[in-house]
Amino acid sequence: MRKSFICLLMMLVLSSCSYFSIRRPVIEQGNIITTEEVSKLHPGMSEAQVIEIMGEPMLENIFTPNRMEYVYTYQNGIEPRTEKRVKLFFKQGRLEAIH
Repeated sequence: MRKSFICLLMMLVLSSCSYFSIRRPVIEQGNIITTEEVSKLHPGMSEAQVIEIMGEPMLENIFTPNRMEYVYTYQNGIEPRTEKRVKLFFKQGRLEAIH
């Protein structure tokens, strides 16, 4: 009787952990993208100039070498994740378009 009561009590204690809000960490991944950095970019810049402003891109696609993609995700605890993306297209080593 006593063992079953202790087991029941332990099950109640452990299951109550999911009832209360547990602190969840802030998760940041990728390149931090600011509007100031993006506003410094303009067509005609070389890849080296872009990397100097934005940093090395986290994603490197070997199938499209004329494109750089910067991705930044942020999630604060249980809030929805936000994501920022900047795609830079190059032609003959010069920045052609920003999306």
